[in-house]
Formats: sequence, C-alpha cells, structure tokens
Amino acid sequence: MDWLQTLLWDSSSVAHIVALYAFVISAGVLLGKIKIFGVSLGVTFVLFMGILMGHFGFTGDTHILHFIREFGLILFVFCIGLQVGPSFFTSFKKGGMTLNALALGIVVLNIATALIIYFADGTIPLPMIVGILYGAVTNTPGLGAANEALNQLNYTGDPIALGYACAYPLGVVGIILSLIL
Repeated sequence: MDWLQTLLWDSSSVAHIVALYAFVISAGVLLGKIKIFGVSLGVTFVLFMGILMGHFGFTGDTHILHFIREFGLILFVFCIGLQVGPSFFTSFKKGGMTLNALALGIVVLNIATALIIYFADGTIPLPMIVGILYGAVTNTPGLGAANEALNQLNYTGDPIALGYACAYPLGVVGIILSLIL
C-alpha cells in the first residue's frame, strides 16, 4: 500500500507528477468538451485545470517540473512547426504580407499597452507585467521564453507565471466574446 501513498501524495516522486499531469490533462480535455451556449473551451480547459490543481496545492519537485515544462514547450513548438511549416512560404502569395503586418501591429500595440500599465501603475514589477502580457494574448511559448530569460538573470521575485495565470482566463474569454460579437 506504500506505492499508492507515494503515487498520490509524494510530490518528489516522478510517478506522482506523471499521475498528476495525466489527471489534469484528462480532466481538462473532458471538461473542455462541455458546450455552454454553443461554445466550448477545448484543450484550453487543461490550463484551467492546472491552475485549479495548483491552487489546491498539488505540485511536484522543482527539477522534475522544470524538465517537463521545457520538454512540453519543445514538443509544442515542434508540433506547431510541423503543422504550419509546409504552408508558411506559400501563404505570402495569398495576402500573407498583409496578415503579417497586421500581426506585427497587434504585437506592438500589446507591448505598448503593457508598458503604459507598467508606468502608469508603478507598483507591479516588470516581470509580472510580462506574464500578464503573455497571459492576455494566450502566448504560452512567449511565457516560456520570458521565464528562461529571467532564469538566466537569476531573477528571484514573483513568478512570472502568476501574472500569466491571472490574465490567461480573461484572454480566452475576451477572444471568445469578440468572436461571438
């Protein structure tokens, strides 16, 4: 019975972390299929389940979580590259330059808005603003890159993911509402 105790409650156990991730992903995918007024959150609900489980104190060893985070980010970027890569250059022939210019404008506007909030408020640390920025635009790879940059600078303040977790739900809801309207 010790193995079950370790599996469920020992946060330094790799098996515990794998079981926790499996539960969060499974529950998130299942709950993401629920439609409310014809709208479902899909795989986005996995992140909401992760936030909920983190709120209740479910966590794991820092080194194992770091490896899983980095490996997951690598897989995510790789899969996006496989999906989008073959049609990337051909998209420039079909109005791709206009869409890329529009995307660049949106990025610049988001950064300007974040900087305005940072300088207007003055109490929120810049790394937290960066987390809020990436959460508001639902940019998980950007969060990973910013987090790695902060690690290289030996940043020890508030975790950047906290700002991301606070802004991400509103970013998702905002996108859904703007598409409905």
